[in-house]
Amino acid sequence: MSYISGRTERLLPARSVWTTSMLWWHAGFYAALASVSYFALFGDGRDSATPLVIGSLLLLGIAYPFLTRTRDLRTGRPTIYVALLVTVVVLLSFVYDGAGVLLFVAFPQVWMFTGTQRQGVAATALLCVGVAVGQVSRWGLSGTEVYGITAQLVTSFVASCMIGLWISKVIEQSEQRAELLAELDATRHELDVAEQARGALAERERMAREIHDTLAQGFTSIAMLSEAAQAQLRTQPQDPTGLLRSLSAISQTARESLAEARALVASGVPSDVQGGDLLAALRRLPDTLHLDSMRLNVALPGRLPPLPSTQQVALLRTAQEALNNVRRHSGATTAELVVDVPAGDPPLLRLTVTDNGHGFDPSADHEGFGLRSMAARLAEIGGRLQVTSSSGGTRLVAVVPTAGPAALASGPQRDDAAAQAPSDADLRPRSHTPGAGA
Repeated sequence: MSYISGRTERLLPARSVWTTSMLWWHAGFYAALASVSYFALFGDGRDSATPLVIGSLLLLGIAYPFLTRTRDLRTGRPTIYVALLVTVVVLLSFVYDGAGVLLFVAFPQVWMFTGTQRQGVAATALLCVGVAVGQVSRWGLSGTEVYGITAQLVTSFVASCMIGLWISKVIEQSEQRAELLAELDATRHELDVAEQARGALAERERMAREIHDTLAQGFTSIAMLSEAAQAQLRTQPQDPTGLLRSLSAISQTARESLAEARALVASGVPSDVQGGDLLAALRRLPDTLHLDSMRLNVALPGRLPPLPSTQQVALLRTAQEALNNVRRHSGATTAELVVDVPAGDPPLLRLTVTDNGHGFDPSADHEGFGLRSMAARLAEIGGRLQVTSSSGGTRLVAVVPTAGPAALASGPQRDDAAAQAPSDADLRPRSHTPGAGA
């Protein structure tokens, strides 16, 4: 089945009956013309009408390929050919006894090339009546001859109409099915193109989130640490301790960003959760995020329920983005990250980040990409995000479904850590949208 662009034009299937069987019809037609021409030239009935017979057959043979091409079947050219065919056969029946042989190709061609069944019946009737009149004019009006001619042509008319109507109906249904299949193939092609475009868009959105949550945050940390190191160099040029600490943090952050970039290029899981150790990656967040003077308390269970890599990545990225926005926008001095399994059905895993910052309005429009990125990432795995905020702080809750209840330790293990970084307050951004920044 071939795909033809342009849905408004009728689709002619590549395996149509016209394209698969016409070669044999062509051969049979020209064989019949050659046979009649041979007997007209070399048979016993050669007379003064032979040039007319040969000329009529030659005209029909020349016109045939120009008026019955497959690409012209939906036009009026085949109808012109049918009119010429009927005229030639009827004319020869008046001057040549062997003209009746042409009915064997004329009847099928009438049904092949007429535009409607009504035209087919009319052309068949004209052929039968015309040939009957021609034979009567040549053989006389004796009772036996008239009876034989009439019986022969009535039988031919009925048989031709029955077979023609049946075959044309079969071909019409076959063409309709073939056109439906062609349209289905065209629709499938369009859906494939649309699906490819949707997949490309989804991949671009995924890469945008990954870059925002990894490389962009790493570059932000490097920029802030570099500015802090420059400030220390200006204010305390004789004390290299703080400068060395900042340079070490810059080097560590750059290496982590490089590892994340390699993971993105390889389309693998983040380097922090390679091996499936999400708890270890969350436990390292106070050291890897460079949270300035803000204190981060991490409360994690002893074990997590089985989680696929997509859910582990979503939880880790949500925690990283939330804490980065707390550091950059909230003005908080303390934050807490808690992971637990709430009671109930279906089984869920909950990640909560809270801070004691000045808060923001979650319902307001924000220029940043953070909240949208976290919500979209969680929605892809069937999770949800909830943010509440007031002047006393912000609470972000991410919930994802799990395969079953977790086998947890008797209680959460709390790790308290304070990120050591320069305390120059002028280095902090002045945005007032925690959880929605960048």
